[in-house]
Formats: sequence, C-alpha cells, structure tokens
Amino acid sequence: MSAIAGSSVRPSSAAMRVLALLCLTLLLAGADTPAQTNRDYRLAPGDLVRIDVFDNPDLGTQLRVPASGAVNFPLIGDIGSLSRRPLSALTSEIRTRLEERYLRQAVVTATVVEFGPRQVFVLGSVRQPSGIPLNPQETTTAMQAVAQAGGFLEDANRSGSRVLRDRPDGGGKVALPLPANDTTDDLAQDIALEPGDVIIVPRLDRVYVIGKITKPGALNLPSQEQLTISRAISLAGGFEKFANQDAVQLMREGRVTTVDVRAILAGKVQDPALRPGDTIYVQESRF
Repeated sequence: MSAIAGSSVRPSSAAMRVLALLCLTLLLAGADTPAQTNRDYRLAPGDLVRIDVFDNPDLGTQLRVPASGAVNFPLIGDIGSLSRRPLSALTSEIRTRLEERYLRQAVVTATVVEFGPRQVFVLGSVRQPSGIPLNPQETTTAMQAVAQAGGFLEDANRSGSRVLRDRPDGGGKVALPLPANDTTDDLAQDIALEPGDVIIVPRLDRVYVIGKITKPGALNLPSQEQLTISRAISLAGGFEKFANQDAVQLMREGRVTTVDVRAILAGKVQDPALRPGDTIYVQESRF
C-alpha cells in the first residue's frame, strides 16, 4: 500500500505540451504589457514588435515597423505592411497562414518592445505652432493638440480647420474637419490623432502651401488681385525636385480637389483662384 501511495505517474509529453499551451493562453489573457492589454493597438512606424510562435523558437523574430512597404515573416514570407495594423489582425493572419500549410496549431503572440517616435503638428493660427508628442498608450484628440499649442488665435478660421492625414493606400492626404464649436455634440466628433497627422488652422485672410515645396507655409491673400494656385506655389519657392506637379491637392472646406499644375503652366487648363483658408498640398511623386 505504501508503495502504491508513494508512486507517481508522469504525464506524457503530449499532455505536457497541452498543459503548457493552456498556461500560455491564460498568461497572455492576464498579461499587462501595452501590446497585450490592447489587442486593437495599431502599430506605427518606428515600433519594434516581437513576434513569437509557441514551441517554435526558430520562428520568433523582431521587426521594426517601416513607414511604408511590406515585411517578411519566417517561413510564410510577405505579410504586407505593418503600419497602422492592429496587433490582433497581425497575429491572426500569421496564425492562419501557418496553420494552412505548416503547423497543426499555432499560438502567435506579438508584443511591442519599443515604441517609435510619435508626433503630430499643429500649424497656422494658434498661439504656439509646433510639434506635439503623442503618448502611444493614450488617445490624443485634435482639440487637445490645439490646446497644447496654446489654443486658437482670434483670427483663426475654426470652421475651416482640418486634420491632414495620409491615406492608407499612399494616395495623398485626406482632410478631416475639427469640431466647429465647443458644444457637447460637436466635441463628441473630435478626431483621435495618429502619428504624422498635421492640423492646419487657417487664418481668415491667408492660404497655406505645404508638402514638396521649397518654402512651405502661409501666404497672405492680396487685396488688389486674385491669388491662384500656380502663383501661390511660385510665391512659396516653387516645387521641390520630386514634387508631383500633376496631382496637387486643393483642400477647401473639407473637400479635396486634384489639380494638374503642369497643365496649368502649359496653358491647357484654367488656374483656380484661391479663397481664404484654402490649403494646397503638394505630394511626392511615386516615380
């Protein structure tokens, strides 16, 4: 009886693996790292992310998130762009592709081990135009960034203020309106900022020229003559070497219009006149 009572039964290696897998799942569910606390955290350029596959140390890797372009993961190759991708979507894709061809069950974890630099810019009619750092673990809204830049000046065109954000497909920028008033309903529509966003607060008597321009900034509207797009670009020093002259974006009251300035200079199309608060964005050519 004593021999039976003192004996032990060793679990099989398969049982140990299942137990370890269960422990890992429970551990991840209760983990308190930034990446695992918020599975919808979106990766940003400069982030260093560690990706591990349980029981497959040869597949573990660290990837620095590039501003653009696809990245490769061991064994499965191209996993697309990491920038702005939620961690949950990244681990789900890697798990699915590993289980399709290579592993019976893949437990994939992703952890941000180093956050990249994050900044937005507030330009125009605010008291202290500047770059505003973003806390990667907190949400910063457009109005909060304006407040950090000292708030609106008296001549600010608040209704024409916009957040300029790169399109996910790389096709220029989208203009997102700031809350027009401080009412509860308007502030509920405030925009959560992303790294690289630019907040433009125009003056009532100015236009802005930004992007691939020699001297980006604000231009006063003349009182005696109309200021056109091509003239504004000329006053801002002209195009930089790799500027896309065929697809200049005119942003006006939340609408974005593409203008072919090369055709304007060739006399083929009309040169649009600018209005107070307009923003001209010259993007970089892809070629």
